[in-house]
Amino acid sequence: MGIIHSLSPDLINQIAAGEVIESTHSILKELIENSIDAGASKIEIATESAGLGRILVFDDGHGIAKEDLPLAVKRYATSKIQNFHDLEHLFTFGFRGEALASIASVSRLVIESGTEGNRTANRVVVEEGKIVSEEEIPFFQGTKIEIKDLFYNTPVRRKFLKTESGEEKKNRTRVQTMALGEPSISFRYVQNGKEVFFVQKEEPLERVLSVYGENLRDHLLPVHTSRNGMTLRGFISHPDFYKSSRTGQFFFVNNRSVELKFSAQILKRCYGELLPSGAFPYAFLFFDLPFEFVDVNVHPQKKEVRFLSEETVTGILFQGITEVLRTSTPVEFLEMRRRLSMPIPYDNERNKSQYGGESSPSLGGFGFGSRVSPTGFGGTQTEGSPLLGPSHIEGRPGFSLEGIGAGTNLHLLGENRSKHHLFVPKKHFGVIFETFILAEAEDGLYIIDQHTAHERIRYEEVLRDLKSKAYKSQSLLTPIRLELTKEEAEEMIAEKQRFSELGITLEPFSGGTILIREVPSYIDPGKETETILDLWERFKSKDPEERELYDEMAKCVACRSAIKKGDQVSDPIIGELLQRLSYCENPSLCPHGRPTLIKLTRKDLETMFHRI
Repeated sequence: MGIIHSLSPDLINQIAAGEVIESTHSILKELIENSIDAGASKIEIATESAGLGRILVFDDGHGIAKEDLPLAVKRYATSKIQNFHDLEHLFTFGFRGEALASIASVSRLVIESGTEGNRTANRVVVEEGKIVSEEEIPFFQGTKIEIKDLFYNTPVRRKFLKTESGEEKKNRTRVQTMALGEPSISFRYVQNGKEVFFVQKEEPLERVLSVYGENLRDHLLPVHTSRNGMTLRGFISHPDFYKSSRTGQFFFVNNRSVELKFSAQILKRCYGELLPSGAFPYAFLFFDLPFEFVDVNVHPQKKEVRFLSEETVTGILFQGITEVLRTSTPVEFLEMRRRLSMPIPYDNERNKSQYGGESSPSLGGFGFGSRVSPTGFGGTQTEGSPLLGPSHIEGRPGFSLEGIGAGTNLHLLGENRSKHHLFVPKKHFGVIFETFILAEAEDGLYIIDQHTAHERIRYEEVLRDLKSKAYKSQSLLTPIRLELTKEEAEEMIAEKQRFSELGITLEPFSGGTILIREVPSYIDPGKETETILDLWERFKSKDPEERELYDEMAKCVACRSAIKKGDQVSDPIIGELLQRLSYCENPSLCPHGRPTLIKLTRKDLETMFHRI
């Protein structure tokens, strides 16, 4: 007797449900896509118990005719394709005719729908994939689908779902992402009787801001480029505004939200060293491609697509982003460097080189005992950097410690602070390749990365201030507004005490708005919003037991305030930077583990030149 047999239709539907329905958010995706295909201008969603208790999706689209309702819950029954040609030229989100049949096989399903020109609408009730009742109801235009008791007949599926709060978060994320791709449609989402999301029809930029917050408004760059009948449009963030994860990156192909395997690599390549390590730009990018160029029938949940020529798509993505960054970043860099010219008083009583010898009031000796010839590095500075310029306060020459962050001056470090034995520089010889400082020490020649070195300095200074409570919280005359989603605002306010431990006072205002009432002195002016949001992203991406509060805050401040590659830094500031680095506990690595300096010993050099 043979052992191979055909599966029952019910079992086939439940297997199909396992492919199509990953979780409640997968059901929301399928139902919302049906509403979009139906030409809806308004979609309302409601869930209870993360969707396991009840899911309701209502739209004002063209509806389903009475004779079509029984077919709508059958597998491979669809109005969207008829032949293979249609499959190759898809312009709708749905096309397989699987979703409703799969959902009906693992829930109790009710569909109500009315079409234009009729006096009544119609209702069908489906249980375990079978229609148990049909009736006429009062007329309305559109479709309402209600799902109850999801997975009631497959309890093992429920066991593999996340917690209710976890599923609710995924549901909100799903609705927000789909709303992002359809700005011409109004969306409203209610969870457990409470409205958590609402947007009206609006322009694409306004939709991005409605979903992800007004904080982005001044930091987004428009992208628009076309090639061979293909268009890339949308927005990316300025290099100075980023997240610590890829959760701010969204890609759409013909308005369908998809995962593009090459997107992260292309973004990283385009931004290059405009971003610090571990930073990810925001991206809201839409590809408008010929339908025959895209194969969406490659994934059960349509998360991924295949292109006729992936090289063409990556090319237009690279072109679109680099064109925008090339025109925008020089202006942005000048604005970022502007803060480097802010002077602070210099203590003349302690105006002695920490390495012995007297240094000039303008630190022409770079803070070191030895001087170099006047080749742009030695002597008293009179003109300084083209961007920084000389700084004077009340007639006294000085230099800007604010230029490398609101750190601690060396004379305030205390007698117990000493230079690190691994790095005791004597003099420097300037910067090469707009990044690397050349400095001489007793034990060799050092090549120092100005960005990672400054990150290490700022990290240790802020961490020390946090641990010793050596900072002051400053009340803001005008509070800073954080515009978030309602969900994000609630989550952030729940962590209010943790922010308070860092000297940050948060206050709920209305909806998704939070007011920042107080900020600590160790955060650079103008960097409050992005630093706090960066810290919040780090909190969300880690388990609670992994949150090292002071460490994460110090890293955020260090990343945001450090000198960047290409920043033009004056000789006095280079001298001060090297001095501070020599006092660091770990001068050889940045907070993220990258090297800050490389040493060439005298022996190394003599070996290279065959002197030994």
